[in-house]
Amino acid sequence: MARTGWFETVAEAQRRARRRLPPSVYSALLAGSERGISYDDNTAALGELGFAPHVADLSASRDQGTRVMGQHISLPVLISPTGVQAVHPDGEVAVARAAAARGTAMGLSSFASKPVEDVVAANPQTFFQTYWSGDRDAMVRRLDRARAAGVVGLILTLDWSFSHGRDGGSPAIPDRVDIKTMARFAPEVVRRPRWLLDFARSGTLPDLTLPNMAEPERPAPTFFGAYGEWMQTPPPSWKDVAWLREEWGGPFLLKGIGRIDDALAARDAGVTAISVSNHGGNNLDGTRPLQSGCCPRSQPRSATTSRYCSTAGSGAAATWSRRSPWAPGRC
Repeated sequence: MARTGWFETVAEAQRRARRRLPPSVYSALLAGSERGISYDDNTAALGELGFAPHVADLSASRDQGTRVMGQHISLPVLISPTGVQAVHPDGEVAVARAAAARGTAMGLSSFASKPVEDVVAANPQTFFQTYWSGDRDAMVRRLDRARAAGVVGLILTLDWSFSHGRDGGSPAIPDRVDIKTMARFAPEVVRRPRWLLDFARSGTLPDLTLPNMAEPERPAPTFFGAYGEWMQTPPPSWKDVAWLREEWGGPFLLKGIGRIDDALAARDAGVTAISVSNHGGNNLDGTRPLQSGCCPRSQPRSATTSRYCSTAGSGAAATWSRRSPWAPGRC
């Protein structure tokens, strides 16, 4: 393929990322956990999706637009929230700009490297993602900040479980970029001069702190600092989910569904939509929501009141409704 700035496929983007990023940075983005079963299953399951196009009586006007939680998007794909995108000086802001340029929505992680205010400014169609982390007062403060920033919906992630088994290709991830970290990674960084030049031009270093998890008048915590808070927070009940949905008072997506009974419980808790997800296959290995039959079996009973997304290792989410050709029964 000719070396130009333009490309059209995720595969080409991945090839370019591998050439441009330091090996540890690249492998951290693609890593699974333990044996990598869920990661490989996600990739294979998405690869099994295909098209059965008609060849005549077609409309000359093509429109892939759909609506997700009240937002019109130009195609049935949106950006799934991914934490700490500090692999480029612009991080999540750059991703939000790209999504806006193609008319689709941005999912912003509460573990992002950029403030929610900056991301919403780049893409007004931003959904803010949060974890069940800290006490209720802390959660409400995060919701209030996101609401004030202008986000259009909330995503609650519940498919992140306590797992230290990140040996499925994951390097050791530093807590911060300091002199010791720079010396450790210098041999591989100098082999990627264009990546290094991006940060040199910006006058910044990769920032591994989490501004959207900061408490008022306090510095932003590091990734592992926020992770520690999450580890010490008891997991939520369905009553807790319903409380958070009511506290938000707007479009609310529950991410991490992989079972039929959980899909129905989420519907009963009043969520607007669910995401069939196993955290990109990089958390609890062996979870297989895309192969579990969750999509087609849950559709007849609950698609009348909720919409569905499917997220996997690609970081994208396909969305559908009961009347759409992307319906769960065809996944």
